[in-house]
Amino acid sequence: MATRFHRGLAVVVAAISLFHLAVFAVMVYLVFQLEVLPDVLGDLVNPLPPWLLLLSMPGPEFLRIAALAGMGSLLLFAVFANLGVRRLYRRTDSTELLFVMLFCLSLCPEAWRVGNLVLQAFGLPLYLHILVTRVVLFSRVFGLLCLLVASLYAVGMKYTQYPVLIGGMVVLAFTLAGILPLDTSLYEVTFLFKLGDLQGYRFVGSIFVILMTINFLVAARLRRSRRFAVAAPAALLLLAGRELLQYGVAPLPIALGAAALTAGFVVFVRQIVVFYLGF
Repeated sequence: MATRFHRGLAVVVAAISLFHLAVFAVMVYLVFQLEVLPDVLGDLVNPLPPWLLLLSMPGPEFLRIAALAGMGSLLLFAVFANLGVRRLYRRTDSTELLFVMLFCLSLCPEAWRVGNLVLQAFGLPLYLHILVTRVVLFSRVFGLLCLLVASLYAVGMKYTQYPVLIGGMVVLAFTLAGILPLDTSLYEVTFLFKLGDLQGYRFVGSIFVILMTINFLVAARLRRSRRFAVAAPAALLLLAGRELLQYGVAPLPIALGAAALTAGFVVFVRQIVVFYLGF
């Protein structure tokens, strides 16, 4: 039953990833067809640190191209990573891989950030912009939860009611994303509304990351395998790469983010697969 669920979910995840890639392509076409520039959203706030903007250029045209390139990198990574993980299910139904696959799926709603440009161009209501922001926030919280749960299974959690667990994670992520205050008068460089409680969001995220890291290190000791100790920094690389690409409005963070995501994914998946299959 669990094997059937894993493989069925893998198919659904791959389909959702491809759907978001197609939606992203359509919205990018509209952005260029309508000649929509980021400055239609007003003043952008929270710029990147200067060292990440070394290769950047001023002007909304460059910001538009760079931001779209960053989102496209996230979506392409999600598609190919999920297709790769799906193939591994022919040999193992490791729960850690299941939740890494869901982490990759959580990157897909980043495509909807382009929606704020398109929505503004058509003069659609403000609540749709708020909805886009909260959907993206949900996906980011859900991604953190996925890696945290993967670390719990690495330690030895035996709970096998995966639909219930994933449903609970969805509810928790939606709740957290729904209660976060938004400043609807300001946009970030990501085309989303500015968080009203950025420190609180970062605090919750930091707690998840710390717990995840501790769990993988404990798993290395309990299971007497250094592979879980290697999985910990690999998971951190996944999160670092995601963070850089989320704020990818310049060439340097896009390149570094794509490299970190790819390296973290390859190392993490290899450690898990080798541990369970022994090759």
